Amino acid sequence: MYGNQIHSAMINQSLVQNREKPPRQLVENRTSYAGRDAVFSVYDTYQEASRVELKSDSPMYCGMISGKKVIHSGDETPFEFVPSESLVLPPDSTIYIDFPDAKLNQPTKCITVELPLERIDEIVARMNDRMPRTKTSGEWEYDASASVHFSNTESVDLLIRKLFHIFTEEHNQKDLLVEMNTAELIVHMLQTESRNLLLKNYRKHVTQSGLASAVEFIKNNLDRPISINKLADIACMSKASFYRYFNNEFGISPVEYINRERVKKACKLLRNKDLNVTDVSFKLGYSSLSHFIKLFKEHTGTTPKQYQLKKQAG
Repeated sequence: MYGNQIHSAMINQSLVQNREKPPRQLVENRTSYAGRDAVFSVYDTYQEASRVELKSDSPMYCGMISGKKVIHSGDETPFEFVPSESLVLPPDSTIYIDFPDAKLNQPTKCITVELPLERIDEIVARMNDRMPRTKTSGEWEYDASASVHFSNTESVDLLIRKLFHIFTEEHNQKDLLVEMNTAELIVHMLQTESRNLLLKNYRKHVTQSGLASAVEFIKNNLDRPISINKLADIACMSKASFYRYFNNEFGISPVEYINRERVKKACKLLRNKDLNVTDVSFKLGYSSLSHFIKLFKEHTGTTPKQYQLKKQAG
């Protein structure tokens, strides 16, 4: 997501400007800022390292700013963690981290926000009261047993930048600002967790959930035009209700979700050496090649051709 990459660069610049002291240690050098309801930390690693332990006693939000990490979590397949991505760790969890690219002049940088479980429970209750889910989706709840890894929206990147400034600078209403912005972060976390769960198990919910049925239709029809009216009909909702519940459940609009799914599928297709960019654009139902290229670059920060050459070379 190109916009997100710009915001990550701005966050990184702010971090550098606010932290001029030499590091106390070269691996996971930590600087923390405590608030009433949260602890904000910045981690810098200046040399390559492997299997570095990170423990989380309370729920922890992690956001990558620069460099790359490889995360080892339980029995899961190790995965890369890069800028404009987030990772939410459940309480009482431990992960191990590799730093393959860290250098003294190009540190791998990450921020974390530790959140009391009671604070999350409070926000969950408010969400169920003020922004209830559809009847078939059940109530909002926080899964304290699972980690969640996701790509940031522009609003999440902006929120992290705001939190950084609130924690590291003096404000007359610091506690109030921390409370407001951590509440927004928790909402994003819960919406992402809900989205990941529904998308992972959408086939199980198709007969019960209108939103799951709409998701299934989107996944099966990425190669053709998809109208919101059609999706609303499938979900058995009015167009206005469908927009509201979809945004409420996923934190993004139906159109943005469709665009993301098409870009994800395009990334897979571009790995095929027998397909060129025009072929991929056609397979995804785009009538305009230039529109496809523009959309792809907005979401990935690179053109389809550049992406294809990089992946095929690797």
